[in-house]
Amino acid sequence: MDWRNGLKRALGPLALISTAAALILALEVSPREIVLGDTVRILYVHVGAAWVAYVAYALTAVGAVLFLKTRKRRWDRLAAAGAEVGLVLTTVTLASGMIWGRAAQGWWWQWSDRRLTLTLFLWLLYAAYVIARRTLDGPNRSAVTAVLALVGIPAMVLNHFATLLFRGYHPDPVIGRPGGAAADVPFLWALGVSMTAYMLVFAWMVVEREALESDLDRLAELRGGDDA
Repeated sequence: MDWRNGLKRALGPLALISTAAALILALEVSPREIVLGDTVRILYVHVGAAWVAYVAYALTAVGAVLFLKTRKRRWDRLAAAGAEVGLVLTTVTLASGMIWGRAAQGWWWQWSDRRLTLTLFLWLLYAAYVIARRTLDGPNRSAVTAVLALVGIPAMVLNHFATLLFRGYHPDPVIGRPGGAAADVPFLWALGVSMTAYMLVFAWMVVEREALESDLDRLAELRGGDDA
């Protein structure tokens, strides 16, 4: 598996460098926001985690579809890796969103905010995916988890557009809005580098996780051969 090792060697340093750059920009270079003050720095954690969680779940869905079509284990491994990393990113999204809500508006949680509750639903769905992979045995495990991954796609799309469809406590989009981004250049630079760092860390974690799943598959095959 030389391609995995080469990719991991490349992604690791890139992820580390971009994360360090994101921290410097977020904590030192980016100015205070006029209304939010230093609270705006939470968004450098929150926005990147949310966007890359979408990427993770899209990857999980692609892996699930390809597995159901081909029944090849490598696609199932890819889906599993995407789901696990996506669950971590969604946890970061929820935690940072709650911290921002407390700092900016005085509350930790609002059930009436559709974006917040839909994000919790996504977290529960992919937590169920991960739990199912740990508790189910046999050939049906991959099929069951693939179906869960596909159920997550409409939920993810609705979650993304919830801010526009339902008025609530969540701020309007900063970048993807009519008339251009509602932010100054330093803020956009910090946000862009933060999202790049998230993508590189995500890619590195997926490659590592998929490699571990591959090793576990080979170990299971060896044990099966020994039992025979």
